[in-house]
Amino acid sequence: MNRFLEFFTPRRLGFHIILAIVITLFIIWGVLKIISLYTHHGEELPMPNYVGKCYAGCPDSQTEEFTFEVSNVKIFDASKPEGTVVRQEPLANSNVKRGRKVTLTITTAIPKTVKMPQLAGNITLRQAKHILEDSGLELGTVVETESDSPNLVLGQYREKTGKVIAAGTEIKQGEKIKLEVGVPRRNPVDYGTDEDTYDDTESEQEDFDF
Repeated sequence: MNRFLEFFTPRRLGFHIILAIVITLFIIWGVLKIISLYTHHGEELPMPNYVGKCYAGCPDSQTEEFTFEVSNVKIFDASKPEGTVVRQEPLANSNVKRGRKVTLTITTAIPKTVKMPQLAGNITLRQAKHILEDSGLELGTVVETESDSPNLVLGQYREKTGKVIAAGTEIKQGEKIKLEVGVPRRNPVDYGTDEDTYDDTESEQEDFDF
């Protein structure tokens, strides 16, 4: 018993080793605890739906778990009050960590102008739609035309006038763009000529001429 107690006396090496191990474990536990509190490790919340709400009312008492920023691209929509949220990232109902930054796209009362992007060429309809949205424009009517370049945008037009709109043209933000998209050509059916039909008929009559 005396030997056991002597092992833990400050003058023994074993005491210092065990003390160092205990202190190290305590420090590691404390660091992990602080990191967990700082990053909210494993804590996720469902993202609320802010689309249709006024941006001024978003950071309320129920949404203090998130931080907000407004996208540089604002959408002009005369049917909605200024500051109405029309798009959000992350999307509603997705699970995100507490403190996540939420990017909101809101409406503006003053129609801004943007430059028409170049869509006609080696761009698919899906890519063109994303480019229009990023530019603050909307996809309008899609017209399909038989072409040797299927699935690619062949032409870009104003939805209201139907006239061609060149890339770089100043256009009101939120305006709809009509696109012409190529589709595969149909294989023509060869029914033969009238002359061939006449010859076949005449030949059949000769076969049955007794």
